[in-house]
Amino acid sequence: MNPNAFLSKYERLLPFYKKLVDEVKYVIKVKLKKHNIKIAKISGRVKTTNSFEEKTQRKEYKDPLKDVSDLAGVRIVCYYESDLKSIEALIRSEFIVHERVDKTEILGIDKMGYHGIHFTITLGSGFAGVRYDGITNMKCEIQVRTVLQDAWASISHHLIYKEEASIPGRIKRDLNNVASLLEIAQGVFDSVRHKRNQYEVEIESSEEDVPAFLSNPIDYDTLAAYTRWKYPDLPISENWHARLLADLNREKYQKLRDIDIIVKRAKKAVDAYRNENPSWFQYGTDYLTKSFGFVDQEFREKHPFGKLTIEAFKRLEYLVKKPRTATK
Repeated sequence: MNPNAFLSKYERLLPFYKKLVDEVKYVIKVKLKKHNIKIAKISGRVKTTNSFEEKTQRKEYKDPLKDVSDLAGVRIVCYYESDLKSIEALIRSEFIVHERVDKTEILGIDKMGYHGIHFTITLGSGFAGVRYDGITNMKCEIQVRTVLQDAWASISHHLIYKEEASIPGRIKRDLNNVASLLEIAQGVFDSVRHKRNQYEVEIESSEEDVPAFLSNPIDYDTLAAYTRWKYPDLPISENWHARLLADLNREKYQKLRDIDIIVKRAKKAVDAYRNENPSWFQYGTDYLTKSFGFVDQEFREKHPFGKLTIEAFKRLEYLVKKPRTATK
């Protein structure tokens, strides 16, 4: 088959490659969410006809439609190197992996350049039905890299040097420094994540001793642990959780016990308001913000409550317990 014939056939196959990319992205997104693996982004693309033509002219392929593995491509950008193994396990569990290429291993220890892992996959017979007609045996390349690896790839892509040997010495020094700094930074981020995970385990283990748990100082992680402890059947709203922390008077509220006192004082009022508007209490965070809204005027003025909620604070304030007064 001559090059023009391959190009014509590729043009006919483009809709199928686009369908393949959409399907691979969909499966990965669903599985990432199921396994609670958070990523920076996922993207996909199909090689353009111009790019296909240029590549087939630059390299001699007997059958580019079979030999070129990245006509369809999906890229997953994660935050930590420790997530790479989890994502690889996910890919292997969902697709047929024909090839795995670790760019870091190829690069070696004395070279700078792009790091990341590439997989060549097909959907396979497990994806059956009309939805998958024509795409089950088509190849797709999945690239997995961290945010910092992606940053290096994005910037270096715009440099004119295609081979390391062609880079002038002083520029090569600068690029080597950047590559080293990014690698060090990646190690620091992964280390901080590990320490934070350990901290979260320590906080959760203290829940067995309630007084000890409530003596924890208030920060993002301890407040999240308290919310899960108090409302175990409800998720946390990350955005409103952060806003709650920002609006709290941290001099007045220093320990989790200070939060717990507010929640207990406002419980009857919050429950009454929840009975009126159950759809506004989908998160454990909703209970905390409403508790502070009922009890703390300063918080009420800082937090962006809606008009109906402000009215409820005034209408149901009779249900709020009075603060305990010290006895002589």
